[in-house]
Amino acid sequence: MSWIGETWRRVAALVRRGKFARELEEEMRLHRERKEGDLVAGGTEGEEARYAAARAFGNATALKERGREAWGWRWLEDFVQDLRFGARMLRKNPGFTFVAVVTLALGIGANTAMFSIVNAWLLRPLPLKRPQELVSVWRTRAEAPRQPAYFNLYHDYLVWSSRNTTFQSVGATFEETYVLMVTGEPEQIHGAVASWNFFETVGGTAELGRTFEAQDAQGAPVCVISHGLWVRAFHSARDIAGRTIQLNRKLYRVLGVLPASFSFRVLDRPFETEVWTPLTHNNTGYDATSPLPVAVIGRLRSVASAAQAEAELSALQEQLNHDFPDEPKNSGVLVVNLQQDNTRNIRSSLLLLFGAVGVLLIIACVNTGSLILGRNTHRAKEFAVRVALGCNSRRLLQQLSVEVLTIFAIGGIAGLAIALTLLRGFATWNPFGVLPTSGFSLDAKVLATSVMVVCGAALVFGSLPALRGLQAHGEDVLRGSSGRATTPREQVRWRNLFVAMEISLSVILLVGAGLLISTFVKIDSEPTGFRTRDVLVGDIALPSATYRTSAETTRFCEQLLRKLRETPGLRAAGASLSWPFNVDGLAPLETEKEQGLPMEQLPRAATFEVSPGYFDALGIPVLRGRTLNDHDLAGSLQLAIISDEMAHTYFADEDPIGKRIRFRYIDQPTPTEPWLTIVGVVGSTRSVRYNQIGWDKYPAVYTSFFQRPENAPRGPNADIETVHLYVQGGPPLGGSDIAAAVHGIDPNLPLSSLRTTDEIVSALRSQPRVRAILFAGFGGLTLLLAAIGVGGVMGQMVEERRRDIGVRMALGAIGSDIRGMVLRKSLRLAGYGIAGGLLVSAVVARLLRSFLFGMSALDPVTFGAAVVLLCVVALAAGLVPAIRAASIDPMEALRVE
Repeated sequence: MSWIGETWRRVAALVRRGKFARELEEEMRLHRERKEGDLVAGGTEGEEARYAAARAFGNATALKERGREAWGWRWLEDFVQDLRFGARMLRKNPGFTFVAVVTLALGIGANTAMFSIVNAWLLRPLPLKRPQELVSVWRTRAEAPRQPAYFNLYHDYLVWSSRNTTFQSVGATFEETYVLMVTGEPEQIHGAVASWNFFETVGGTAELGRTFEAQDAQGAPVCVISHGLWVRAFHSARDIAGRTIQLNRKLYRVLGVLPASFSFRVLDRPFETEVWTPLTHNNTGYDATSPLPVAVIGRLRSVASAAQAEAELSALQEQLNHDFPDEPKNSGVLVVNLQQDNTRNIRSSLLLLFGAVGVLLIIACVNTGSLILGRNTHRAKEFAVRVALGCNSRRLLQQLSVEVLTIFAIGGIAGLAIALTLLRGFATWNPFGVLPTSGFSLDAKVLATSVMVVCGAALVFGSLPALRGLQAHGEDVLRGSSGRATTPREQVRWRNLFVAMEISLSVILLVGAGLLISTFVKIDSEPTGFRTRDVLVGDIALPSATYRTSAETTRFCEQLLRKLRETPGLRAAGASLSWPFNVDGLAPLETEKEQGLPMEQLPRAATFEVSPGYFDALGIPVLRGRTLNDHDLAGSLQLAIISDEMAHTYFADEDPIGKRIRFRYIDQPTPTEPWLTIVGVVGSTRSVRYNQIGWDKYPAVYTSFFQRPENAPRGPNADIETVHLYVQGGPPLGGSDIAAAVHGIDPNLPLSSLRTTDEIVSALRSQPRVRAILFAGFGGLTLLLAAIGVGGVMGQMVEERRRDIGVRMALGAIGSDIRGMVLRKSLRLAGYGIAGGLLVSAVVARLLRSFLFGMSALDPVTFGAAVVLLCVVALAAGLVPAIRAASIDPMEALRVE
């Protein structure tokens, strides 16, 4: 490593010597030439000796010079000199330096932070073995063939896994809730059931013990736990493998612990799975004819692609659609990369925001380029003098490029500091409710990209303006009468073009921000139809080991609701087996007058199984008839409550009270479901569907889960049945009161963390909110940069036209005339940019249609607001230069000139 030390010593010597070494060598060369001239004219023997010595010294110096050039040190010495000179020039003009660095830091910081977020979610490989080979398989609707619509059915998975030729292996899994009992305290955790080859498929290995093997599908209950659960619940016990734990009141032997880096999510799940259990022969619902849902994960062969796998599975599915009556009609198969599937819900938002910060970075760079071009215009005389004294243009451009690169480098370093702050703030905010497994960081890819962005921006937006600044004719500059450089028209046009570009890009960002903000305001102002204040929502997991039948579930809920209604401060309590805030699909049903219609022609509605008190707890109004009560039990008349939306849609010309409906299922050619008598109509509520932003009203049917047959068994493999609890009460009511009521009936039941309905709705509206907030921030930065750009150009224009302004004022122009002239120039400059920006914005707005709700992409109010806002900013930015121009003393301006 000695050559490294020698290199640094030589670099240090060059820095110390600087230009003085070159000047000394130049002096020796002149001395040598003088001595040579003397000897040629005639000299003594001693003089000849001295001449020979001088030649020897000169040859040594030349050899040294050639050696330095051969080693490439000349460019480094020039670079160090240019760097020192550029730093001195920047210190001499602190105002320009500050504005340029801050402008670049804001643009580079926002861009780097956003790229780090995109990299963490979309580009950084999943922490799995060869993740590029992993794909997810989904079922789709005909109207949206590239969007997941259904989970796969287990019997389809069995056929796919045994007959395919494009996969190395295919695994299946499905989300499950577990109640973990540790030291007598119940805890509800997120888990999943999986095929025995699941970890083999995704490439997951155990940190301790092992994962599933084929024999685990036939043996006693076993499980694999996550690293987080091992640390939190078992205090990192090294002997955990082989120990027995209680899940859902059953004993499971722990096979192993997954590493901390393992992460597997499906469809943007905001949580990590903490325990995995294998599908075994005891899971009676999972057999060759089972329609139970599963998520299917496959590992492609090296020679196969996702498109080939999709084509093969689609061909297999055509036969399965004929073999099984429970297949969704007109459904297709979708095969997508697992990483893409994991970020499906947030991908569009991330790419949209990344595009916005890219535009913001261009605005910042254009702004800086305009400032550099204006500054170089002021230095035109300096450049002309240096060229006249023998400095070639190449050397001068090199010096200016180093100066520009210094500005961009300082802005880039400051931008990295801003990016780190923004990343920490984003992680704390966590607006999507989920963070990438490896978190956010400025890794090597991000840093390398930032360096390339800084260098590229310095070249395009810095060095090119510097080159334009060198094209002034030296004679014209030196011929100026005042000693003040005049400004060529071409330089003015280039600066005006830069500012017009900046204004145009600002229009695009402001229009996008306006549309997304209006969309969020529209969504947020839409009434949900249920109460969003003072309503607590919690989940209770009922293990099938204790609550084996529907009657036992009903009995528990009756007791719990009775206890809760005795709690002080509580106004209403209800429960449901369905989640009312987002709807996954609509079920077909038929009325008495629509019997016998084909399945695809039947009415469809969202279905909810609820308890008495449900509508009161959520504040859903009763419009006609009645709701459910404690007497509506199994064996009594089967009832249904419908929403106002359903009444208007399917019973528009008649009173729905007393009418009968029943559900239909595609695997039942002959209807077997009982008729339900409609006894009431309630207000319609709004729900959101997966990966959608709009909260829409859907026809809805509510039935009582208290009316299920008493001896009806729980669903196959239903180790847990989740009951959603809704409690409306005043501020004194808290989670401890509800937990006490639950534990008063069954002390071994956990109550998941309580949330208000407002928090739930807010989380489901996170996508449009994040887009609106971040675009609003980008719009604010855009206005700031536009003000800097317009104000900078107007300020430079005033300085360049001091003599002209002085002449005008000497001839009788007053301050208001001068101020008006400058402000008109500001508005004219902004007007050119706005005109071009509106044309591009009209195209960009159409691309945003999928992000909008309840408004047109060409909303005139939004476009008009962007125009007015930029005009106001242009006037405000030109006001200070206008006031300064009006205060110029004409005699002083003329005397200086």
